[in-house]
Amino acid sequence: MSLTSSELKVLKEVVSLPTAPFCESAVQDYVWRWAGENGIAIKRDGHGNMLLTYPGKGRQSGKPWVLQAHMDHPGFAFIKRRGRQAQAWFRGGVLPEFFPEARMRFFPVDGEPVGGTVRTARRDKESGFLRCAVELDAPAALAEGTLGMWDLPAWSRKGARLGLRVADDLAGVAVILLTLDRLKRQGAARSCHGLLTRAEEVGFIGAISAAQNKTIDPSWPVLGIECSKEQPSAKLGNGAVVRVGDRSTIFDPALTAHLRETARELAPLAFSESLMPGGSTESTGLALMGHRTCAVCLPLGNYHNMGPKAIAPEQIHLGDVESLLALLAHVVQRAPDDAPVRALKKRVLARHANLKELL
Repeated sequence: MSLTSSELKVLKEVVSLPTAPFCESAVQDYVWRWAGENGIAIKRDGHGNMLLTYPGKGRQSGKPWVLQAHMDHPGFAFIKRRGRQAQAWFRGGVLPEFFPEARMRFFPVDGEPVGGTVRTARRDKESGFLRCAVELDAPAALAEGTLGMWDLPAWSRKGARLGLRVADDLAGVAVILLTLDRLKRQGAARSCHGLLTRAEEVGFIGAISAAQNKTIDPSWPVLGIECSKEQPSAKLGNGAVVRVGDRSTIFDPALTAHLRETARELAPLAFSESLMPGGSTESTGLALMGHRTCAVCLPLGNYHNMGPKAIAPEQIHLGDVESLLALLAHVVQRAPDDAPVRALKKRVLARHANLKELL
C-alpha cells in the first residue's frame, strides 16, 4: 500500500522539524498537536518522553505492542558568543573531520534561523561532546541551549529517494504516527502504543529514564524503529529491514522470529533481514533494563549526515517506508508469541529422535 498524499504530508512535516539531543521541543509540540487532531491518546512522562495509545476496537489477547522511536538527531546547542564568534556543543556521533568549514544554522524558538560556519571542533574530556567554534554570519541574540543543525535542505525528493536534513530518527517518529492513524482508520481490534523518547544519540538517556520510571509496562514487548546505516545485506530500496541486532547485541530471539514470519506473510512486499551493525539502538538499551525487544529499520544513506566527503543530507527510500508501514500495521494486530521458535524446536527434536541411534 503506497503512502497517501496526507501520509506523505505528515512524513514531510515531521522530518522537517529542527531537533537535537535534549532539544526536542519542536517535535514534542508537533506530536502533541497531531495526537489531539487525530483522536490518539497521548501523555508525557516526567522526562519529556511521549506515549501515544490506540485503544483497539475488539477483544484483547496477549500483551500490546509498543512501537518505539527517538525524537532527536545529532546536533548543536548554543553556549555563548562575542560578536560573531560563538561557542556551541555538538552532541551525537559525527566524526570531527566533518566539522571544519561546514555550514550550520541555529534555530531560535522565536525568530529566523541564524547561519554560521564551524571553524573548529574539539572533544571535551568531561562531557565527551565536541565543543565547536562557530563564526556567525551576523551577530544575533541567541539564548543558551538554542539548538543548531547542519545547514541542509529539510526535504528533497528524486523519484522514490528522499534527501533529508534528518531521517534518523524523525522518519521513525513519523512512521509511528502513521501506523497509529492507519489502525484508527481501519478500526483495528488490538491496542497499540507508540513510545517517543529523547536524547537517544548520546546514550539512550530518554529510553533508560522511561524504563526506570515505568512509562510503559515492563511486560509489553517493544518494537524499536530506527534508520540505520545501509549494509550490503540491506540496501536502500530493497525494503524495510527486520533487524536481528545492532553493533552491541542481538534482540529477543522469539520476538525476532515472530517478526520475520509476519514479514514473510506480506509477500510480494520486499523486506530485508540483517544484523545492521552500523550503530546501537534503544532496543539494546531497553533490553538491558529488562524489556523484551526486537527491531526494524529503514536503510539509511549518509548516516548522521556524513557523506562521502562532507556533510550531506541523509537518504531513505519511499518504498522502504511503505513496506515498513505495512509490516507495522500487520504485526501489531497479532499477539506476540514464540510459535516460530516452538515450531523450530519441534522439528529439531523430531530429527534428533529419528537419527540419534546413529550416534
